[in-house]
Formats: sequence, C-alpha cells, structure tokens
Amino acid sequence: MKKILFILLILLCMTVCARADVIINEVMASNAVFINGRHDDWVELHNTGTSQVSLAGWHLSNDPYNPLRWAFPEGTVIAKDGYLIVYCAGSGNITDGQKNALYADFKLSAQGDDICLTDPEGNTAAVHFGPQYGNVSSGIPAGADGWHYLETSSPGKANESLYFDDRAQEPVILTTAGFYDDSVQVVISGTEGQDIRYTTDCSTPARTSNLYKGPFTVSKTTVVRARAFADDLLGSTVAGSTYIIDDKPPSPVSVVSIYTDNDYFFSTKSGILVKGSGNVANYDRNWEYPAQIEYFDPDGNRQLVQMVTTRVAGHSSRNLRQKSLSVFARSALGSDTLDCAFFDNREYTSYSAIQLRMTNSDNHSCRMRDAVLGEISDGIGLYYQAGRPIVLYINGKYYGHYNLREKANKDSLAQWEGITDEDVIKGIDIIEGNGLNKSQVIKGSNEDWVELLEFCRKHKLNTEENLQYVLDRVDVDSLFDYAIFSMMINNYDAGNVRYYRFPGGKWKFMLHDIEAGAMNGEETRTVNLILKSRTANIGQYPHTILAALLELPEYKDKFLLRTAEIVENNFLYTRTKAIYDKWYDLLEPLMPRQIQTYPFNKSFTLNAWKTNVNASMTRVRQYPKKVIGDICSKLGVGSADKQKYFGETLELLNTYNVIKK
Repeated sequence: MKKILFILLILLCMTVCARADVIINEVMASNAVFINGRHDDWVELHNTGTSQVSLAGWHLSNDPYNPLRWAFPEGTVIAKDGYLIVYCAGSGNITDGQKNALYADFKLSAQGDDICLTDPEGNTAAVHFGPQYGNVSSGIPAGADGWHYLETSSPGKANESLYFDDRAQEPVILTTAGFYDDSVQVVISGTEGQDIRYTTDCSTPARTSNLYKGPFTVSKTTVVRARAFADDLLGSTVAGSTYIIDDKPPSPVSVVSIYTDNDYFFSTKSGILVKGSGNVANYDRNWEYPAQIEYFDPDGNRQLVQMVTTRVAGHSSRNLRQKSLSVFARSALGSDTLDCAFFDNREYTSYSAIQLRMTNSDNHSCRMRDAVLGEISDGIGLYYQAGRPIVLYINGKYYGHYNLREKANKDSLAQWEGITDEDVIKGIDIIEGNGLNKSQVIKGSNEDWVELLEFCRKHKLNTEENLQYVLDRVDVDSLFDYAIFSMMINNYDAGNVRYYRFPGGKWKFMLHDIEAGAMNGEETRTVNLILKSRTANIGQYPHTILAALLELPEYKDKFLLRTAEIVENNFLYTRTKAIYDKWYDLLEPLMPRQIQTYPFNKSFTLNAWKTNVNASMTRVRQYPKKVIGDICSKLGVGSADKQKYFGETLELLNTYNVIKK
C-alpha cells in the first residue's frame, strides 16, 4: 500500500486571533462512529486559556475565500481549558441529531480540506489537511507539537492517545475462509518489521492482542481478525476470516458472517442485540456500529469481505430473539458500496446497503412470503427488494435462517431507474402509508403528494386541465400495477405502501414489506381498501388518485386490460408454484435446526411450516379468479364486459389455477 506521507495537517496560515488561546485541536473528516443515527465529521476547538471565551461573532468555514461561512450561535461559549465540538453536517442536514449540539452547514472532504476559525475582528487561524484515513482523527497530541494521526480519537477531551505520522500495512490471512470438515491451520502474512496481532473472539486487535508467531489451529467455528502494528506506525486496517467447522448448511444457500467487538452487539450498556438496562431497550435505539461482513456463495466461496456499519432494523420484530440487521457500506471504512453479485435477478452488483432480514410477521409461518411475492412481481415493472435465503453467523455463532434482502433506499431506487446523477439521487422524495403526515416522510417532502391526493378527492378529471395536472405528477402505469398486484396477493398492510419521486420525475409505487400478502383468505379486504369512491375520506391507503382516474372510461379500460395482462403473465400457477418450490427446496433442510434453535410454541413444527407454505401457495393460486370478480363488482363491470376483458384470462385460470375436485 502506498504510504500517505504526513503532510496531512499543516498550517496554511496562522494570524494572531483576538483570543489566540482558542485553537483548532482535532479533526475527524472520515467518520464511521454514529451518534443518534448520524455520522457527521467534526472539528474540535480547545480553549487553552484560563478564562471562558464567548464565541459570539466567531465563524467557522472550510473555505479560506469564505471564512465567514458559518456563524457560532449567540450564547456559545467555551470554558477555560474546555473543548467544543462542531459537527460538519452539510447544508440541509442540520435539523436533527444530538440535542443542543452545534451543526455547521458544510462537510469536510476526506480527500483533503481546510478549516478556518475567524474571530469578530476578522483574524483567522487556519489549518489544511490532506487525505485522511477512514475513522481516524488527526490533531495536536497533549504535550506534543504539530499535527499527527491519533490512534484513539477523543472528541471533547485532551488528545492523550498514541500518535503517528503513517500507518502499518494490513496483513493477509492466507488460509482460505469458509467451510472445513475438521480443524484448520491459520496462516497470516505481514510486512517485514511490523508485528501482527490477532484475536479469535471477534474483538478488534489491539497492540496488546495475541502476537502472531506462526500458524495456529482452530478446531471450532471461529472468526480470526488480524492487524499490523509497529512502534512508529498507526495500527493497520483489520483483516478478517471466518472458519466454519463441521457446520456447512444442509442445502445450497449462501452464508453471511458478521462480527464486531462483543460490546457493540451484546453489552448491557451499548449492545444493539440486547435489551439493556435503560428505559428504552438497546435494540430500539438507532445505534450503528462498525463491523466486518463476509459473504459466501452457495458453493461456499467467499465473494466479499468488508468493513461496514450495522444497526438493528424493523419495528415490532426488534423484541424477538432473531433481529433484522441493516448493513451499510461507508467510505470512512474503505468503500461506500458493497460490490458483490448477491442476487441473480439484478443486473447491477453494487449496493450501498443490504438487509439481513429475520422475516418479521412471517417468522413462525412460511419465512419466505415477502421475498417470494416480490419475485412473483418480477417483470411487471415495480421496484421490489431482491432476496435470497441465507444462514447467518453473528460473532462466530449460528443465528439461523435469515433472508438477505436488497435495502430499499435512494440508491437502490436510483439503480432500478438507471439514474446516476448524484444531485438527482439526493433529491428523491420517499413516502409511506397514505403520505398525509410529516411522520410518513422517509426522505424529502410530501407537500406535492398531499396536494395531489386532495386535488383528486375534490375534482373530477373530466377536463383536459384537471387530467393533465394528475398525469404530470403520477406515473399511471406504476399506480395501476401496484394496485392490481396488491389486490392479487391480498396485501392489506397499507402502512407499508411506499412511493417515490426523483426531481423532475413522477410519483411511482414500490413493493416494500409485503409479507402480509397471501396470509389469509379474505380476498376482498385489499380490494375494499384500494377501490373506494373518489370522495371518500382518505384512509390508510391513498385511493383518491386511482379512483379519480377510474371515473374516466379510457382509464378504466386501461386498468382492466392491465389486470388481465398481469394475471396471465405473473399469476398462472405453473409460474407461482415454481417460485414457491425453489424457496421451499432451499429452506426445508434448514427448518429442523431453525425450529429447534428458535422454538415459538409446540404447534410450530416442521409439518406446520410445510402446511403454512402450501396454504400461502394455494392462496396465490386461488386469489386471481376471486379478485377479478371483486374488481368487476366494484367497478360495475357487467357479465358481457367481464367476458370481453377477462374471458381468455379466466379460461387460463380454469386450466392452471382452479383446483379440480
């Protein structure tokens, strides 16, 4: 690895400030430590004087030509021998975060940047730094001169850690990670003159960890982590390898191993997988920690090993023994993408995040509905989260069957839409539920959406002007496809309706968390939710746009024709059964151990699981014919028109989907 010489933080200029005892003391420009769901860069100021200093009229900037970019709020003071942190959040990102914290409207570049501190008289102290190591701060060590890398960052405290001007080279674990029938010898290689320290308990190796002296043996499933050190060098990044001994999955599924320091997962004080002792359970907090992940394909070959961050995902599922985890690629830890062909039905192989999903409400039923129903939608044109079954290991321990899922966010939606402009991607609006409340805004704004819903509730679209108002704002094909597919699978969970819009684009719907589909036989429940009168009050489902369009004969015709097309292309039993069977064949060998490890109650047995899967598959088989009848009834389609629109479709359903007695 090419060394980064420590020209990283040098003084550009230093004019005497009105209070020269307030100095820039430490900078983190590539941060992977999260506080309240944020990982902002930060600047630390230190008042080296013997009296408190008011920062009213002072400014901070990353631009020497605009030193007054951000003003300290009135009332900001820094105590004698005190420290003050300013988080560099960037424009538009300073409304939430730590209570009473200071958020500047600029970000720092990890490739190099400037920090300028200007007093009320216009005197400026400035530092310039070059490329930064991920998650490593630079600063002035206590009792030392000049700027150096700090082995341990210390925001708000004196910089008393070891400090260095360069970094050791990451060692290489030569023994192939993966599956072994018996014990295996682990061999590690490093750079001459650098010590290799390693751990087998998932902790991050430190200078005091086991010294590697030669090959060593592991005889049970073990995570080996290794790091290089030298007296004059910052510790290297961390190498990691998982060795799964005599525990290969009994079916050809992928395996994911994720690990980090035990405190991050299991500590009563800070572990995200335990309840903890606070008023709010640890797993209900948005704590996010660095971790390392490995992905092994169904053949057992490791396709990815990478430092990431992770946090608990989901809502009601957080209090279950198995918990879903979101995994994020972060540039501060080496890369802002996970580059791996996780999913067979995706053309792209680069992801900003993935999810290790424990199946939530399907946890003790089928353990596949959300992913299977998403696959059934393939080809319609709606975004859905790709998925595959996996076995998960957390800190070297078997955690059972999970489903690896594409995470629905701005980046995955942009890839789905083929959008690459970063400014466009950042400007996306994503909303859930009926979208009427600010709390339902996941990203961006709901103002245009609320206006659109209300317009359609109050106005007919029988004028060119009114119709064009709607057509300019919503993708009608996406709206129709979502409504039709949701009715065909009886997805009545309106709280998980999601839609999105990129700047300059139209509102589109996506499939998200649809495991409530195919869960029971009340087929008309979703039909009644979606096909309501235009003037009816907006309930959980945002029905008014669809209702307004269906009042127009040409759009009613389009909707009915599209219904027949989706049923014929996506819901014939030969197709849906093949998708269910594929998942069934992969999961069935995993289920005995899954049930033994996570017993729900005495009634949830392997046979019960098989019955649940078959029942779900049968519902998807039988829904279409019933739903077509319900749609015709709701929309006033008579028998003659029903035959016109659905005659051939019903014949196909009678051939393939109707269960013959």
